[in-house]
Amino acid sequence: MRGMRANRILIHLGLILVVLLSVVLSWFIWTNPAHYEKTKQQSSRISNVVQSEQSNKSVGDIYLPTQVIYHQSDTSSYLINNTNVSLTDSIRSAIQKWHLRGVTRKSINSRKAYENLVARDNTVMLKYPDNVTSGILNDAFDQKTRFSGKFSRIVFSVDKRNEVYLLNDENYAIYKVRTTNQNLAQIKELLIGKVQRFAVSETLINHRLMTNYENEVKVPEYSYLVNKQTAAYFVSTLMDSDNASSVTTKEQKGKTIYNDSNSKRMTVNNKRGIVFYEDLSGQQSYHTGMSSTLSKSFKVLKQMEVPLDNMRYYHYNAKNNSVVYRSYVEGFPIFNQTEYGTVEVQMTGARTKEIDFSLYSLQIPVPTGKERTILPSTQTVLDRLEAVGYKLSDIKNIEIGYQWTANPSSDLVVNLTPTWYVNYKNQWISYQKLIEQQP
Repeated sequence: MRGMRANRILIHLGLILVVLLSVVLSWFIWTNPAHYEKTKQQSSRISNVVQSEQSNKSVGDIYLPTQVIYHQSDTSSYLINNTNVSLTDSIRSAIQKWHLRGVTRKSINSRKAYENLVARDNTVMLKYPDNVTSGILNDAFDQKTRFSGKFSRIVFSVDKRNEVYLLNDENYAIYKVRTTNQNLAQIKELLIGKVQRFAVSETLINHRLMTNYENEVKVPEYSYLVNKQTAAYFVSTLMDSDNASSVTTKEQKGKTIYNDSNSKRMTVNNKRGIVFYEDLSGQQSYHTGMSSTLSKSFKVLKQMEVPLDNMRYYHYNAKNNSVVYRSYVEGFPIFNQTEYGTVEVQMTGARTKEIDFSLYSLQIPVPTGKERTILPSTQTVLDRLEAVGYKLSDIKNIEIGYQWTANPSSDLVVNLTPTWYVNYKNQWISYQKLIEQQP
């Protein structure tokens, strides 16, 4: 007990020292008359470090499935998670050795056929938060498939070879992929190792295959030491301005607005650390294909030089050519870091874009000492929402996520609190907030 108490004291002392050091460094930077130029030089050095780390990130690292569902039988289906390593990354490494080639559409617009396939025994489902294309499949899993369809689920048997399918919730499309060189024993080993198992079922609601947690779920709360990047850093990476004199700044109602001579503007919400970047020469009527938008937005993400370690693809919006990426912790997405996601990239022209993102990024987890948060089952949440007047037809999706909130004791620490998030009328809102405001 004494050893544990001593370790806790050391952890808290270390956190206090890091916070104090950050405050002192920030004071030196901002009290220097030439703070903009020096910060810019510092940003350049940080940029070189981040750039080196980012160069190793591939499309597959960001466009990974975010959930693994193991359907063993009619009465046992589990969401599998591994808190020590990325399970989806491990499964990806195994699938990269397979040969995925010809793709044939087996069914479309048949809900019954779709539900039957999802319910097959001894299958694994890899779930994306939203649709992707064959180009993403090839890049992420090092394959050479060719087909024009979209999909958000990869389903394959762990007992029978050449039983791999791609599924699209929107039109219940089922594509079978001709597959050879499968090592299914390797997949089974990953599923029965030291993993977390949550009893779940898959239910179609409003053309969306939703993961229903059948029981209460215990999810840990986290506090994270965060890094707040300077606005000057992103002026350098986004506005291509090597000369500080070409960038003008203006303070307006708690916001700092940066403009350059090339019709680029960056607006920083100083209180919340949220940034909106826009290229004013962009053509709002510009439209491009899904595959192109996913690929271009990823390139933008790398050019921004934001930390990508915990970042995953989350949503594609065909109406405005935008892609949302979120940070993930322990397999669950983070909400409330920005209004729409961790980063949202909208392609407004062949070379132009709009970007919403945050100056903050997660750095080091800090023990909270709190018990795991108990969340009600999915059905309990839906029943409570319906009881207070919400229509299930207005709910597109529901999932467990972390709510990003400020830590009252330090600006350099944030709390990640687990809760249910509901996609109600195309907006992600916490379950508690919906219950409080009622329709």
